[in-house]
Amino acid sequence: MKTIFLSLTLIVGSATLLSAQSINGKVLLTDGDDAAFSTVILYSAADTSLVKGAIADDHGGFAFEAIPAGRYYVHASMLGMGAADSPVFDYAGGDRILDKIQIQESSQTLQTVTITASKPIVEVQADKTILNVDGNINSQGQNVLELLRKAPGVVVDNNENVNMRGKNAVRIQIDGRDVPMQGRDLAAVLKTMRAEDILSIELISNPSAKYDASGNAGIINIRTKKKMALGANGSMGAELVYGESLKGGINSAFNYRNQHYNVFGNYNNHFGDWHNGMNLLREQNGQRFDMKSKMVDNNNMHNFKLGSDFFLNDKNTIGFLVDGRHNKGPWENSSRTPISMLDTPNNIDSVLIANNKIPQERNNFNFNVNYRYADTTGHELNVDLNRGIYRFRADSYQPNMYMDPTEQSVLSEKIYRNNTPTDVDMMIGKIDYEQKALKGKVGIGFKTAHVKTDNTFDFYDVIEGISVKNADQSNRFVYNEHVNAAYLNYNTEVKKWGFQGGIRAENTDYTGDLMAANSESDQHIENNYLNLFPSAAVTYKMNDKNQFSLTYSRRIDRPRYQDLNPFENRLDELTYQKGNPFLRPQFTNNVELTHTFMGFLNTTVGYSHTNDMFTEYIDTTEGSRAYQRKGNIADQDNYSLSLSFPMPITKWWDGYFSWSGYIARFNADFREGFAYTETFQSFNAYSEQTFKLGKGWSVQVSGWFNSPGIWGAVMRSKAQGAMDLGVRKQIMDGDGTISLAFGDILGTANWSGVNDFTPGLYMRAAGNWESQTVKLNVNYNFGNKSIKGARQRKTGLEDINQRLGK
Repeated sequence: MKTIFLSLTLIVGSATLLSAQSINGKVLLTDGDDAAFSTVILYSAADTSLVKGAIADDHGGFAFEAIPAGRYYVHASMLGMGAADSPVFDYAGGDRILDKIQIQESSQTLQTVTITASKPIVEVQADKTILNVDGNINSQGQNVLELLRKAPGVVVDNNENVNMRGKNAVRIQIDGRDVPMQGRDLAAVLKTMRAEDILSIELISNPSAKYDASGNAGIINIRTKKKMALGANGSMGAELVYGESLKGGINSAFNYRNQHYNVFGNYNNHFGDWHNGMNLLREQNGQRFDMKSKMVDNNNMHNFKLGSDFFLNDKNTIGFLVDGRHNKGPWENSSRTPISMLDTPNNIDSVLIANNKIPQERNNFNFNVNYRYADTTGHELNVDLNRGIYRFRADSYQPNMYMDPTEQSVLSEKIYRNNTPTDVDMMIGKIDYEQKALKGKVGIGFKTAHVKTDNTFDFYDVIEGISVKNADQSNRFVYNEHVNAAYLNYNTEVKKWGFQGGIRAENTDYTGDLMAANSESDQHIENNYLNLFPSAAVTYKMNDKNQFSLTYSRRIDRPRYQDLNPFENRLDELTYQKGNPFLRPQFTNNVELTHTFMGFLNTTVGYSHTNDMFTEYIDTTEGSRAYQRKGNIADQDNYSLSLSFPMPITKWWDGYFSWSGYIARFNADFREGFAYTETFQSFNAYSEQTFKLGKGWSVQVSGWFNSPGIWGAVMRSKAQGAMDLGVRKQIMDGDGTISLAFGDILGTANWSGVNDFTPGLYMRAAGNWESQTVKLNVNYNFGNKSIKGARQRKTGLEDINQRLGK
């Protein structure tokens, strides 16, 4: 391993001073700790109208300035921990110090008003935006991929790739650990996770040096529910979803905690057929190919997590965690493609009928051992050791029949079969240490990771019922990668300014060996490189209404493992995807400026430049065939503007609106004769309104919209959006809920687009998924409702796991 040299310029600042003539207070967690950066709202007691909002400081303190005399109460909330309200109080001016507010999950009756604690739909904090899923009516019965379509600034394209603020490399995490896959495999995992199991979704657009440097668009962290201090509690639930067919699921969770240890776990199972459709009209090589396909994904998905924390004393904790996902079921595709000449489109020459059935099985298991030391003087040490295993098995059988125009006679046939096992093994270790120093906090950490992927692609031509191995198409791809990293981070506050600076160094050493059945096609790739990734942030609290934040970071995106694999994944004989073993990393510099007004209205402007950007594109080959792959094709400039506005209008009406727009410009050079320059604008919006009707009833209306844009270098997308409607009723004295939700009630979520920039190809595409659904969900909570949840901890698998894909 090369010697890693770290350099960091530390910037000193000062803590925010409170002005006179103000209402001051402090928010505490259930266990008495400071509720740092909690959301605090001042309401009028007369009509429960919003007066002013704020974000607590890192010690839970807050202040409302320039408040007229009147009668008020304060509502405080914090993601994942609950909420609470102060008693109603009279304010006659001057300085007023309120009693400490201790947040909790249960409802409570105040002096003159009764408030049921609830979380805001979206919370915007200094370093991230949080979409609260728990309790959201229209989210019930949806999977995580559907939830991401609603997240501010997030777009899910036609291939189910996730983009954020116009950038293509997003790291997806579950409870701080990267998901060990991308592409279809990532989409399959996100579809196994239901909203009933999700607490919130965190969007981190500019991570600090403490985080792994990968992901030019930042991080999306999906936080699962943890039960919330001594005793036991749990929950159970069930759902039914009907779209094109009926499917369902069950979920359960438990938590037990005493003075010496905490044991927690959850399990869910979801089953049924999910339907998708896609139409591709290609004009290529003087011919017209009008493909219409129908896909059915049969899933029987099992997810589990089991963990424990042992409290050795007040300072030392050791924890164990194992989680896994098992998904088994066939994926089927049936397509029909009439083929004609361009000048006589109604004169069908032949029809290609292709059916592809892929029995498949995915297994992913992760094991973590964690040690944590923390004292009352600010020293904290975390050590993680991890083992990750991913196994994928699939066996495809695809007959391609060229029929006459009447589809009564077979003109010719080509039948293929393939076997594609994939094994991925990961070993990761990391150490993170923080302590107070230099009037601030210093953090240092180290990480080492080794990943091995072993992919086999056995391709067979089926001739007269006999499978004959095709040596030109069959191969095995083995990839080994070592990444060693270290970082140094510092942050401080003085007066109205806050500063953070850090630098991360990463050394990457990898080899890849492509071993073809025909040895003449063997290939070997290797590389070793060292990169530095600085990050910085400056915050300024001008007054109680206005706060500014300026952030910068440099990021890297390494190709996901499956994108390096040159295997062909065929939709039919004429259309397929394949990998590129010569993909290089892309590097991005990000700058963002955020203004927060009254703790509610957040405006962010950003700029990023990506060097050697890799993205998907479509090209042609052999006259009538078209394929999709990734390549390092361009440099890209991205300008973005985002607005978010939580709107707690009255006690019975909560609202939220977000809007994200961006301008992207890139100069692409795909190959000789295939260059492209484009500047385009796009935006997306989301709004949600919740009405509390009393007696446990509530109604929610929500909607999202994506304007036209460009998906990678694949196509120009057209506008799409959806509106959802849901009703919920609390039952069993508030311990249970039953909800009924209607998805995409206007039927507008289908996608469509055009490719008019690939030489020799014009393509129109359209598709749909089961967006129009009716969802019935029932949940019941039992046991002690005030148990403190299991520790949230990052295990070190973050950067590695998400790079698998198929």
